[in-house]
Amino acid sequence: MPYTAAADIAATIDAMRATPNKPSLAATFPTHGRHWGRTSPLPIRITRATRRLAHVGGMVPEGCSQKDMERVRCNHRISVDALKEILGTLWSFRLLGWLPSDTIYLDYEQITETVTAGTQRPKDTQDLMPDWFTRRYSVDELKAFRDGKSV
Repeated sequence: MPYTAAADIAATIDAMRATPNKPSLAATFPTHGRHWGRTSPLPIRITRATRRLAHVGGMVPEGCSQKDMERVRCNHRISVDALKEILGTLWSFRLLGWLPSDTIYLDYEQITETVTAGTQRPKDTQDLMPDWFTRRYSVDELKAFRDGKSV
């Protein structure tokens, strides 16, 4: 009996049209419907926005581009007033000698406390780094962070 592709194709199409006996594996995966970062609590979104703005020019005299500010505002769901406050805080943070790499391990609340207290950046910031941060990186990478360089 010769092989005919038409019969196999017809059988495959019929199988795809038939209702399955059990739900698909994909139907068992949990879905949240929205991106996880957009539904985070406001302090977490502001901290993430602060880190992003610090690394795209929020701590340099030239500042951020309008495109970067709009992207951060939309992606982290923060208001324009919150965005202005973050940029003002970042600039004050920079004037105290802190660097963009320092925002990686500091929360926004810690940054505002540092700015309010007027604390200058110490030569060695290892005491400020939380345990979760020091366990995540190697000794050389931590030294680069302590020196104010991005890894």
